[in-house]
Amino acid sequence: MMKSSLMLGTLVLMVLLPAVCHAACSFPAIFNFGDSTSDTGGLHFSFPYNMLAENPPYGKTFFGKPVNRYSDGRLSIDFFANALGYPFLSPYLQSVGSSYTNGVNFAAAGASVRGTNFIAPLSLTVQINQFKIFKQQVLSTIHQRGPQSFLPSEKAFWSGIYMIEIGGNDFTYSYQTLKLSTDQVQKTVLPKVARSIAGAVMELYNEGARTILVKDVGPQGCGPFWLTYFSPNDLDQHGCSTSFNQAVQSYNRMLRAELAKVRKQLPQANVVYVNTYDILYDFIANPSYYGFKATTSACCGVGGKYNYDYAVQCGISGMIHGKSVKAESCSDPASYANWDGVHWTDQANRLLTQKILEGKYFEPSSFSISRTCQLQSI
Repeated sequence: MMKSSLMLGTLVLMVLLPAVCHAACSFPAIFNFGDSTSDTGGLHFSFPYNMLAENPPYGKTFFGKPVNRYSDGRLSIDFFANALGYPFLSPYLQSVGSSYTNGVNFAAAGASVRGTNFIAPLSLTVQINQFKIFKQQVLSTIHQRGPQSFLPSEKAFWSGIYMIEIGGNDFTYSYQTLKLSTDQVQKTVLPKVARSIAGAVMELYNEGARTILVKDVGPQGCGPFWLTYFSPNDLDQHGCSTSFNQAVQSYNRMLRAELAKVRKQLPQANVVYVNTYDILYDFIANPSYYGFKATTSACCGVGGKYNYDYAVQCGISGMIHGKSVKAESCSDPASYANWDGVHWTDQANRLLTQKILEGKYFEPSSFSISRTCQLQSI
């Protein structure tokens, strides 16, 4: 067992049956909205055979095969669901083998907060509209036929947890496609993104949501993609780009402020800002504490300083400097924080979720999941 595992507790994963879960947690369902950081198949079932995570070595650590997740294993939303005693959330568009008893995942890789044609057209607005349709259909079915074992209860729509984890692609689109400077991004793009998130929270509230958790954007300036593609020369003591991280921190302050405004307008709701930035940056700053040997280089890549090349990404073969190469996985993904240059490893996602559930990274700090749920070990 790794040193970090001993410090942070047992890593045994327990998945309880729904009947037991309802008794252990006052939140009967989770409704998740986001991008590739929490996509469990949304993009795959929308545009099959169009994403890297459909191919090996994705999923190798936990599932033993690709399961449409941008990781070597589970995502934070997977660990979060298991911690509440629920199985993994089924993607909204998965037509076979789904169970929506304990919630739905509307997240899709490539999604942005603001509607763009950057990677995928499944923006946060689209996902919320999908939720509205899902809710209408579920309530109609319940009213006509009574409760269904594979659908959430009517109560779940107002007593469930709503999670939003999105925003990173809005940065990438601004830098990579629009060619904006960090200063331009902070002044012209980020305020609109933060306000759009606040608007989405209001929409969900109007649909019955009363507990809404909004995750911020992590330290992108520490990611192999950012460090390789943009080649910043303003690295801090931990090897991260100061300017890119300052832009993210600026956005997170805007998001925190917008959510504070919404919170005042919705005193009957729990509108919670989740500070993931500080947790993830601590992985970079104190890697040995968490058991990581590498933080700013990818586990799955083609070599080089950051083990990443935009032209030949994880699991893909291609030509670099006239030589045929393939981006393959490292031998020990658990010793890496970063999986493929952009996304986190199974181990990093586990530790991130454990830290979130401690409750120290919620704003307001009075919000607690452990007081209302008998959390399971993850």
